Order: sequence, then C-alpha cells, then structure tokens
Amino acid sequence: MISGGTKLLNKIKTNPFFNIIWIALICVIHIVLFKSKVNMNYQIWQRILIALIAVFCTFTIHELIHFLFFKVFGGRNVKIRIIKSPIGLPVPGTTAQVDFKKWQLIITYLAPFVFLTLLFDIAFIFCDKAELLFFAVSVCNCAGCYYDIVETLIVANKKD
Repeated sequence: MISGGTKLLNKIKTNPFFNIIWIALICVIHIVLFKSKVNMNYQIWQRILIALIAVFCTFTIHELIHFLFFKVFGGRNVKIRIIKSPIGLPVPGTTAQVDFKKWQLIITYLAPFVFLTLLFDIAFIFCDKAELLFFAVSVCNCAGCYYDIVETLIVANKKD
C-alpha cells in the first residue's frame, strides 16, 4: 500500500466511530460464538464486579505483554504509563525507544491479541463451560486491540 493507505489508516485510528464499530462487532461475534458456553450463574452485582475486574486485569496484562516483548526485542527506556489515546482518552500504554525491525513491531503489537484473545477463544471451543471472567477478559482485550491492529497495518504498509 502507498502512503495514502497509511494516511487512511491514521484517520481510521483516530476516528471514534470506527472504534465503536470495532467494539460492537467484537462483542456481537463473541456473544454469538460463545454465550452458550459461558457460566452466567451470577447475580447482576457479581457480573458487574467481574466485568470491572476483567477490564482492570485486561489493561494491566495487555500492557505487560507489550512491555515484555519490547524488552525481549531490545527496547530502551521501556515504560508503562498513562498516555492520551488517539481519541483523547487517558489509557495505559507502553512506550519505548525503538529501533525495531518491522517483524518485531508487528509481533509486539499483536502479542496481546494472541495471548489474551485468540488463546482464550480457542480454549472456549474445547471446554463445556467457560468462566465469565475469562470470557470478559477475551472480549475486553479484543475490543482494546483496535489500535494495536491498526498500528500493525500501518507498520506492515511501511517500506523497510
């Protein structure tokens, strides 16, 4: 893709409409595929508490995975801090001074998606009942991977 594609991806990344569509799509897909396998035998206050725990755990573990991969690939000054998202919200983010190869950045961006969404989703296929917490972590992480996936596409489209 040419630089016009990168400009388009940057516009998509910063447009809240696309982020909302992504989150809605992820929720619908997960509910359709796995709702019948999720243990929903909880009272409403327990479900809310589980959702809040899932969001907190997901943000933390997601960024720790980025942190680990930046360190493994030799990043300098790797830190987890609160940053401003492209749509202006404060979110945890991992920053590093990077001189990485394209493949290293792609792996680093996609690692949380693989470890917190794909592996959980594969496990859901093979289990009879999945706990609500793990389902919520998978959905939250997948929804939160929006920027990582767009950044992956941007990096993949850059010339070496």
